[in-house]
Amino acid sequence: MSILISKIETLFLEGSLEAICFAIIIYLTRKGTTILPLNDIKGFLECAVNASLEKITDFERKMKVLEVLTQQMLSAELARPSLFCVLLLKVRDAGPEERCGLDTVKGLNVEQEAIPNHSREEIDQNLRALQSKLGAPIADTDISLYSALKTNLISIDHSELTWRDPEANMIIADDSVLVKNLGQRQMQVFLEPRESMKCILPTSITSKCVEFSNNFNRADVSKVLRNVVHNKEWKEKESKLIKRTNHILGVLEGVWNNPAFASSEIRGTQSEGTYVTDIIVPLLRASLEDLPNGGIFLSTAERQSMASKARKSFGPNEERSTHKTPIGKKPDVMVMAKYGGKIFELAYVESSRILCTRSKREDDSVKLWREALDGISFVGVACRPTNNQFGIVGIQVAGEDLYLNILVKDASGIPRYFYVNQVEISFTKNTSWRVEPLIRLLLTLRNIMIVNQSLLIQALEQANTRPPRNATQSPTVIFPSHK
Repeated sequence: MSILISKIETLFLEGSLEAICFAIIIYLTRKGTTILPLNDIKGFLECAVNASLEKITDFERKMKVLEVLTQQMLSAELARPSLFCVLLLKVRDAGPEERCGLDTVKGLNVEQEAIPNHSREEIDQNLRALQSKLGAPIADTDISLYSALKTNLISIDHSELTWRDPEANMIIADDSVLVKNLGQRQMQVFLEPRESMKCILPTSITSKCVEFSNNFNRADVSKVLRNVVHNKEWKEKESKLIKRTNHILGVLEGVWNNPAFASSEIRGTQSEGTYVTDIIVPLLRASLEDLPNGGIFLSTAERQSMASKARKSFGPNEERSTHKTPIGKKPDVMVMAKYGGKIFELAYVESSRILCTRSKREDDSVKLWREALDGISFVGVACRPTNNQFGIVGIQVAGEDLYLNILVKDASGIPRYFYVNQVEISFTKNTSWRVEPLIRLLLTLRNIMIVNQSLLIQALEQANTRPPRNATQSPTVIFPSHK
């Protein structure tokens, strides 16, 4: 048993990234031509993953190892037969990742079975069907149009059409040569469905667009909520909170209706990107829209944190020398705001897949407070928001759990990190008891952001006349792999 685990661990630590996949684990644990029971293989795999993750420092390799836990492509077949030939048959139909891995380990080359190409027959069949339909219009208004389209269809060279052409799939597109050669009246009849969908904007909407463009970046300081602090009270009226709640519930309604999250089995197959895009970001947008102190924006492209980059730029000499151009951390999502021409990062989000490993949960937790520390230090260079009030938010999504954290500085400038709340995300109506706690967390997040915005704006105004002195850089300790 220990030998098999050692084999797998060696693959994770020293093997090429292309070779790290579930199919390779099957190959490494076989006994001759016999494949071990699937449960045994999974047990060896989990032990090897846990042991290797403690030793791996390269982020890409660590993610590759974690992916192996979720690769179940061979599970259904391997749970029954025990012959190695089953693996070879499966590799024939496997994706390039598994096949590349086996090629790396064993030099295995399995030729793809030739797939008969019936596309030519299908294209000819579709063209005959389309020609037949054009010869028998149902609506009287289509008689002239169909006649012209049929003539144009007959005139083109059918042998040049491929599966990529709409006509070969019985689609008549508005940019098709069949349509471009129509007469004016026939063209109007063809385009009528499209044209009926277009509406002219009211003058009031046009004026609103012009007003938005003209007033962009013109902050109305008179409307800023001032002297707002945390005092266990909501900063908005109940009617506003109800409106936000309705927006959040609207997002949850979409999640509950989404078949991608209908069961735990299906949810477990979803990627981190799907989780963030379909659930996390919509919930954040719904809770943070229309803030009284001006809008904020969410960066969802995993762009580098400017606060982290600044810390690395002005950090110790050994860190600066590592990269000619320092690269900041890249949170999954950042909540940002722009004041006085400067962009500030007010919150960071780190997310896992819906199935989350313990190491991923722990790594993201550490990553979040490091990002928050860089963030509040970055703000401290520009201004001095009220201590014990202003803070940088850290939101962690670990599996089905959602954590709300915040880092503030006390009167002496010592950072304090707090776990404000923790809830479970509701994916279906069967977990409706999770809804109210989730709403409370998201409205609390909104309340915190309102206070943060107010304190930051006021601090920036004060900094215009009294710039902060002796600004200290982020005390975030360098990650060992950077040395």
